Amino acid sequence: MFDLKLTRVLVPALFAATALTATACDKGGGGGGSKKGKSERLRWVQKPTTGTTENEGKTIKIPGLGVDFYTPDVLYVYKNCEEPSHTPDGADKSWIPVITCTSPFGSDDEEEDWDSDEEEESDNAGAELTIYVTEKEGMLINERAKTMYETEYKQAGFEVETVEYFDEYLAKPGRRGIEILAHTLNSDTGYPEREIHRFMFPREDVLFIVHVDYPYGNDRSGINSDWERIIWNFQFVEDGPLFGE
Repeated sequence: MFDLKLTRVLVPALFAATALTATACDKGGGGGGSKKGKSERLRWVQKPTTGTTENEGKTIKIPGLGVDFYTPDVLYVYKNCEEPSHTPDGADKSWIPVITCTSPFGSDDEEEDWDSDEEEESDNAGAELTIYVTEKEGMLINERAKTMYETEYKQAGFEVETVEYFDEYLAKPGRRGIEILAHTLNSDTGYPEREIHRFMFPREDVLFIVHVDYPYGNDRSGINSDWERIIWNFQFVEDGPLFGE
């Protein structure tokens, strides 16, 4: 049965496998760091350092990674955004959390025992929206990669709703990437249980991944509104200040 615990573990492992496939298909293509040396961003991924905060914690700057984040003034679900400890996550411990926005309306961790067969999941579980970064390693982020990602997810047991490629996601210049919407399924009923929303976008030789998952059937409107605001307010320093000087 695919559940939240497997969502946390399997999907990062899936992308590690996909990276190997993509590397074999596209050696040296599109953003790898092997020929030109590691970027400063990749060096940060391999040895993360804590950034700084300004404006009473609303502005987070991580110079080594070359990103600034401005907590949106209006958020409906994920009320509190902060720079988490950069402890590697995922099955192969290669995903580094950069920004985490949490909801006061429920928590996955506080009621789950990873060694227990009992699941006492809150109706509001899915209380974190996280932006990760990892080494790009030849990952394909283009129009023709959509079929590959859809196949990988289906083979892993997910029900895929959409896989879309964008040249400018949310009309944000330079923010090209792939968006995936998928579901985990209840093995007994065959109905969707949790919805997984993910957007992957590259910069130099690293890949950023925005991830959230929540119970299937939850009202998407507030979650999607926060999703758009949070991604828009995640800014690469070379693109200039988000709101001007």
